[in-house]
Amino acid sequence: MAQDLIMSSRDSRRLQAPALLVAALLQIAFARVTDLLHVGQNVEVRSAATSHPLVPWGYAFIIWGVIYAYALGTALWQLGPNQRSNRALRAAGWQTACIYLINAVWQIWVPLHGFDMVSVAMVAVSLFLGISSLMRLKSLSLSRKDELLVAGPLALVTGWLTAACFVNFTSFLVATHAAWLNPLDTNISLIFLVGLIAFAGVVVAFSHSLLYSLAIMWALFWVMMANIYRDHEFSMATVALVGILLVAAITGRQLYESGHRGEPMHA
Repeated sequence: MAQDLIMSSRDSRRLQAPALLVAALLQIAFARVTDLLHVGQNVEVRSAATSHPLVPWGYAFIIWGVIYAYALGTALWQLGPNQRSNRALRAAGWQTACIYLINAVWQIWVPLHGFDMVSVAMVAVSLFLGISSLMRLKSLSLSRKDELLVAGPLALVTGWLTAACFVNFTSFLVATHAAWLNPLDTNISLIFLVGLIAFAGVVVAFSHSLLYSLAIMWALFWVMMANIYRDHEFSMATVALVGILLVAAITGRQLYESGHRGEPMHA
């Protein structure tokens, strides 16, 4: 019976392993495909055109290079024969591949169509897949290697997608000139920023994920910097700083409790 279960798990990974690698490669390849083909406006131009106080400073997007490299490295690792029956990959591999694939499509959709409801839906679906997968992995007793190479890249991209979901939606509101809820109004952006911090804080509290927390703090830091040096909205900068301290406090307490129990914190 045990042998049958091992063979079944290996069969389930037979398609998943190459799919995960292809998806990781596609999100890298599609990052600049519209620029190379000279069609549409790249994401940076679209973002600048709909700029508002919740859009982080440009340096924030450096994190995509880290996400791409981490995703590709772990996608290559999971091709190895020792991972054919990896239960962490069975639990979250398909969801991770879907996130990478949706991101690849998003990188073409936004340059061609701008920030619309389809782009918002893409990010929202990816965020749902990421959070649900993190919670599924949390329920498993993972090895340190699986924490770093399966949960790690998923946590990092999910943390960034949390911020991206709020920014994508507010950019959509700006692009459609929503008079009733326009994030160009600092008070409206403040409401969304508080919502982002509250949502992220809940996920941090339940996921116990260090890399998710770091991605959120990275995004909030560059929102703060944008509002200090670009938009000069010091209320936004102050709330972003409070958000960073709140996430850091939750994460610090989790690290302390994990160390006290002699257990490593989730990646």
